[in-house]
Amino acid sequence: MNKSFKILLIVSLFLTLSGFRAPNGEIISKGDFIDKLIFNMGKPHVKINMGSIYNTIGGFILQREMWVYRIDDYNFRFLIVNGQIINDHWSRF
Repeated sequence: MNKSFKILLIVSLFLTLSGFRAPNGEIISKGDFIDKLIFNMGKPHVKINMGSIYNTIGGFILQREMWVYRIDDYNFRFLIVNGQIINDHWSRF
């Protein structure tokens, strides 16, 4: 019982900490759609079109963008592919 409780606690903490916390307290993580990002963060300060990639396996085109937000002293960058958050990164300056 004690060991399973510890495992459950570790997994729940990992899931809680494995995302970006928006200024309003909402957790935004990889795999979420951009509507959640726009709703909680607003429009990005900078949108960078990174071009498109043709997927030969599925035969479809992947549209890539980089969205940049500036909140206080922090810069937040989100890699968006076909309307879904693929990667997030933050830096102090």
